[in-house]
Amino acid sequence: MVLSTALGRRIASGTAALALAVLPAVLGLQPAAAAAASGPPTPTDLNTSGSFADSFTQGTELDTDPMYGLNVGLDRREQDGTARQISYTRVSGRWDTAVPPAPWHVQTSHPQHPNKLLFSLGHSAVMLDAPALADESGHYTVSTTVDPVEGDTTGADWASIMLSRSHRSTGYVTNADVDLGLTVSSGGKLALFHGGGGEVPFWTGRVTPGPGPFAVSLTVSTGADRLVSLTVDGTRFDVTAPAGVTRWPSSSYLYLGAYLDSAGEVTTFGDGTGHGLAVSRVDTTAASGPKPFVDTFDGVPGDTADFGLDQQLSARQPSPASAHYTQVSGAPGLPVTPVAGGVRVNSPDRPNALSFTAPTAVRLDKPATADLSGTYTVHAVLTPVVGSRTSRDWASLVVSGSEAGTGWVEGPDVALGLRIRADGTLQLFQHGTATWASEQSVPAADSYRVSLAVAAGAARQATLVVNGAAFTVPATADLPRDGYVYLGSRPSTTGQAGTVDDLRISMIGGLSYYGYFDIMDPDAPNNSADHSAEVASWTNLNGYLAQDPRKGYLDYCGPASCIVDAGYQVYDQAHGGPNPDAPAALAGLRAAIGSNIDKVAAVYVIDEPYYHGLDAQQVQTAVDQIRAVFPDKMIHLTMDAGSLFNPADTIPSGVDVVGFDDYCKGRATVRDELSQLERKLASPDQHLMLFPESITAGLWGCEHTTDAAMAAANAEYRAIAGTDPRVVYLQDFRWLGPDQPATYPLTVAEQQREGRAVVDATPHPPLSSVGVYRPGDRSFHEADRAAATIGSAQFGAAGDVPLVGHWTGLGTDTIGVYRPSSQTFLLSADNATATVTARFGNPGDVPLVGDWSGQGRDTIGVYRPGDQTFYLSNDNATVAYAIKMGNPGDTPLVGNWSGQGRDTIGVYRPSTQMFYLSNSNTSANPDHVVKFGNPGDVPLKGDWDGTGIDTVGVYRPGDRTFFGAARDSNVVVHSATYGDLDDLPLIGNWG
Repeated sequence: MVLSTALGRRIASGTAALALAVLPAVLGLQPAAAAAASGPPTPTDLNTSGSFADSFTQGTELDTDPMYGLNVGLDRREQDGTARQISYTRVSGRWDTAVPPAPWHVQTSHPQHPNKLLFSLGHSAVMLDAPALADESGHYTVSTTVDPVEGDTTGADWASIMLSRSHRSTGYVTNADVDLGLTVSSGGKLALFHGGGGEVPFWTGRVTPGPGPFAVSLTVSTGADRLVSLTVDGTRFDVTAPAGVTRWPSSSYLYLGAYLDSAGEVTTFGDGTGHGLAVSRVDTTAASGPKPFVDTFDGVPGDTADFGLDQQLSARQPSPASAHYTQVSGAPGLPVTPVAGGVRVNSPDRPNALSFTAPTAVRLDKPATADLSGTYTVHAVLTPVVGSRTSRDWASLVVSGSEAGTGWVEGPDVALGLRIRADGTLQLFQHGTATWASEQSVPAADSYRVSLAVAAGAARQATLVVNGAAFTVPATADLPRDGYVYLGSRPSTTGQAGTVDDLRISMIGGLSYYGYFDIMDPDAPNNSADHSAEVASWTNLNGYLAQDPRKGYLDYCGPASCIVDAGYQVYDQAHGGPNPDAPAALAGLRAAIGSNIDKVAAVYVIDEPYYHGLDAQQVQTAVDQIRAVFPDKMIHLTMDAGSLFNPADTIPSGVDVVGFDDYCKGRATVRDELSQLERKLASPDQHLMLFPESITAGLWGCEHTTDAAMAAANAEYRAIAGTDPRVVYLQDFRWLGPDQPATYPLTVAEQQREGRAVVDATPHPPLSSVGVYRPGDRSFHEADRAAATIGSAQFGAAGDVPLVGHWTGLGTDTIGVYRPSSQTFLLSADNATATVTARFGNPGDVPLVGDWSGQGRDTIGVYRPGDQTFYLSNDNATVAYAIKMGNPGDTPLVGNWSGQGRDTIGVYRPSTQMFYLSNSNTSANPDHVVKFGNPGDVPLKGDWDGTGIDTVGVYRPGDRTFFGAARDSNVVVHSATYGDLDDLPLIGNWG
């Protein structure tokens, strides 16, 4: 639940003087406000909001094709309110299509209906591009005047006012994603709907229609009363939410729509005299650009298998980018499977919040990331113990460079870990060491608004603000540029709970954007047809090449969801070279964008500038010129492949996201070129994008590529992006029209799958990480993807063989051993004691573990070298599969080779470095044959790129290096050096 920070700001202003006057004496720290400009970072204000009002008052001469006045002159017509120039997005207003109607269906200040928002003919809707936001009292109000059918007072056609957490709704009142929908018919019938209830309203009422429009005011309470207060023409109706709504969401996008059956009918909003649309408060951070990430935790079903943790992410996260979570143990030591049900979202007792009822933690699976400023800010509201200001129980906010930590605030991977107790005492840990000799404190409160600003890398500075009290934090080590955020709580008593709410991050890394290059194809035969609606369900950021914004395409872009091209402004298309009038041309582009500026996520520099003959200084000048006109927009740049290897062709500073295009070259080439691109970056805080191919016709290098091969290549691009948090965008090249699914069906299907996974933040399979077993002291050591240790534990006895697996169900891999002297498996679910003890096999057998039948847990097995037979058990006692595979001297290897969730057999032949892998435990015929590694390597398997499929790998004892390969390939997709020379390699999912 997000509430307006007006109250928080008053608290901050009231405590700032105390902080300035007392903190230096009490804490021996300099407050952040006193720091020099080059000192500690200032937290970004991620809680901006204001009141909104649109009068719809403007000259009728602005109601012209193709924009029809919708987003024209907003700076002049929005006369009241502190949130200004917030535009609208055209949506379909239908239940059966996402394709919006032609722009003339929605107009502002039509000559026959001046100073009104007009809907005509059929069904259509618009969305306000900043969500309504509850104030400190937990309420928000939408007010307007509406005439459902002008000139009619008896009909059933209606206008609608809808509130949805989703910024991707089509705006039809009974859609499942509409949290609260109001219809007002021209005959005065009123109805309230809640998504998922179908065409049946949960409340109806009626008012007597008058000669003019209805004056409507809708106030939503996000409190326990679940009340909707509807006032129409002075008559008030108080309505309680239906039973399925535990709380109304505190943040909702506003949609206005119309349902008209007859030609000639029109619906209008506004009375024509300046009373148009008003919203008591809107969130001006959530959709202010592509960078901010917001999670309100509002409104999701909490009775799911994951207790709501990863439910309805793109709805409850009103920002353009979404991210999912993983529950982790929140405990010291090696990772273990966390307590089921210990974390809930929107529980009945603690609605619209992330709550913890057991000691545990969650990780946001995309990192907070530094932008070109070299900094990032993480904000959250922490309630260590609901209902207590005196308890010593605590909540935590952790920033770690590791994606595989446990979330333990004192863990070795933790760059900055805040522990705050219910009584207001706090400590900050860095890699297991307390920052302060004794706990510091702020006045006890019910909840604590925490903002942590991080200056990444060698700057080694951070600023912590807790309920307005500021602390500067000199770091003891470089701070991560990509910092994974862990949220946790440690309730000590049954029935207690802690909560986290209003998580906001200035920018997240990882793959967060998916779309198409040149979505409004300027070429024949389509002649500037806007195809964005065709791909809307699986994209959130599309590029428009060489298009004039006055064509109106930005009206169809959601907030911060489109890229405009500045190539014609900075490059002289007629004569080549830089445009001498670039500043004026860019100013003209900005003027053409006008009030749609909030739709623009980024400005694209000329495509492949070095290929077009520009030199490094000219490209840098173009970037600087764009920055001067678009100071708060991201800048994107694409390099041609040849420029990657020319030292003179540098990447300009000031570019936020840079990529390259080189099509149909294969994964090895793409990976090498991406590595080269990263070496050329002007700043380590620049981010990356990739350009998968979408077509073969006319695309150089792809003339003989099949649809199937291109679909497979798209999956490989996704896999590459999944292993590098600096890759934030996949921009497919290109989408040419509605016939593309028929022309390239396999590629389009793959892109739809990938795009929806990005847009909806679908959880993906975890990446495998490395570890080692040290026989000398019988210790297990587990590391993250960067080969940094996340935990260690001792287990077993001398002579034991190390094992890892998930013994009790799906989740984190834990440790175990096989004792050859007694043919006994000892498997630990807590990395300390044996949860499973089982004797199986004969002397000389090689121990195996895997999920042989897809039952969701690993069980035991053995391989008998004497007769090359696998014996696999589903119950840790009896043989379920016995099958012979391989030759004498082969090494057994099992893995999920098919991606079907079952581990199946395979062998590695050391004499030839060949792997032979079967997708079945009943057939020895290999389905995959691949050569990988060098003589002397130890064979391994792992899901190196998060595809849900195990592929082969090796460990090279001579230099302690792990290598993971792409599927059925010798292309290295992951490598890490870890451990000591006598260690034994381990691979697992540590969380």
